[in-house]
Amino acid sequence: MHSSLPFGLLDHVPSHLKNIFQHLDHLKAIPPEELRDMRFCSADISALYTNLSIEGCISDVMSMAEEFTSSLDLLGLKLVDVHQMLEIVLTNSFFTFDGQVYQQLVGLFMGCKPSPICAVIRVYTFEKRSIYTDSHYLSAPYGRYIDDAYTTARTLEEAQDMFNSIASQDPDGRLKWEVDFPEDNSQFVPFLGTEIRMEEGDVSYRFFRKSQKKNITLHYRSHHPLKTKVEVVRNFYRTAEMSSSSPSLKEESFKVVDHLLRCNGYTNPRTFKDTIVRTGTKGTKNSVNLKLPYLSEKVSYEIGRCIQRHNLPIRLIFTPGKKLRSIFCSSRPYDRPECNTTDCRICERLEVGCCVIKCVVYCITCKLCNEEYIGETGRTVRERLSEHLRYASNPTCKSYTDEALAAHYRTNHVNSGPDLTFRILRTEPNIIRRKILESFYINTWKPSINGRDECTSAKRSPATQSPQTQIPYPAASGQPRPHPYGQISPDLSTHWHLPALSSR
Repeated sequence: MHSSLPFGLLDHVPSHLKNIFQHLDHLKAIPPEELRDMRFCSADISALYTNLSIEGCISDVMSMAEEFTSSLDLLGLKLVDVHQMLEIVLTNSFFTFDGQVYQQLVGLFMGCKPSPICAVIRVYTFEKRSIYTDSHYLSAPYGRYIDDAYTTARTLEEAQDMFNSIASQDPDGRLKWEVDFPEDNSQFVPFLGTEIRMEEGDVSYRFFRKSQKKNITLHYRSHHPLKTKVEVVRNFYRTAEMSSSSPSLKEESFKVVDHLLRCNGYTNPRTFKDTIVRTGTKGTKNSVNLKLPYLSEKVSYEIGRCIQRHNLPIRLIFTPGKKLRSIFCSSRPYDRPECNTTDCRICERLEVGCCVIKCVVYCITCKLCNEEYIGETGRTVRERLSEHLRYASNPTCKSYTDEALAAHYRTNHVNSGPDLTFRILRTEPNIIRRKILESFYINTWKPSINGRDECTSAKRSPATQSPQTQIPYPAASGQPRPHPYGQISPDLSTHWHLPALSSR
């Protein structure tokens, strides 16, 4: 079977565990008499990514790629191209600390996608030279998921010898293992999402959550479709059941899940997982996805019934709205866009925000007559609004004849300089949704400076009819429609403190 590089190389790493249950399958396949007098133990590599040599990782990946080229899909590339790309990606990793930008010079960068695969292959190279060639270790079961490994041994010293033999193959001498070995046969040893115990050749296991993990998951009162919550709860119990070797241990596993879910608002989680959800529609393999914002179960069901009645080939996907965390918090509060221009003529006219942000829907107000213009741009606010200032400053220029602000000042404010203020209504990186938002504001507010056909292209554009476009729509009937001037833009609130905007 062909696979893309470098992910396809993992198929040729015998120690690599592809899921959290594969090690259980390995242990269950071993005859009990071979496990007698053995104990299950696990080990963790300390700071694996930062202790691996980038040059060694690239060399091992390319050596393995040359060996298994016939089973890899290189997407038309040559191995020399892959080598060059890995060098560029892995040797150009940057991060910010205390407002400064740094380049990582030693070790793999944790946020880089090739890093886990390179780490797996690099450690496998050490394994291949030690436990896969030493007959003393060949019979011992062994598996590893990136930096977590397991095996069986009679004593702690025997387990440490095995892992030290792997570490000894590291030419830099940085590989260090921390071994977790049971004190007696009755003790469980954690590994991935399970706890495992070996007693007289009998393997017992149960579901496990690290004590360091916070008891946080999808809350019962979160603004998600009921179907999503039910599936989350079912998956927890399904995982707990698959991670249990007996009915008694299954009950222990379920109690762990019970506690987690009760901490998140599910009063009776075992009953909740059996909830029957009305979907109103079921997609087929030929259905087209349609994403809509989730409002309520009733609205979702009625939309599904409507699609079902008209026999439309549509699969509904309801997406949750903005979360409080994304509105009020920022994971990088100090990385704020700042304008470094002295006496910036755009910033002094902006009511809120900064001129260097991009992808916005904006409103321009002429202070001479209080008339407005609405537009959008994917460029920086400074670039686009500077153009509008030029149009208003030179309304008679022939090249500006068709520009809305030039026409406005040419008609209504002859011999008057531009007196404009700017405000950012929304930020939206997706160009289709940004065009739709612009059209929505124009049709709702009907700004007089905009031309009559301003939003025609957005209405007729085939891209805006994409079934995967999420379209904002007005509030439900009977509820007051929120006015954009009376709201704080959720996208901007993570960067600036916004004062309340005056109502229109």
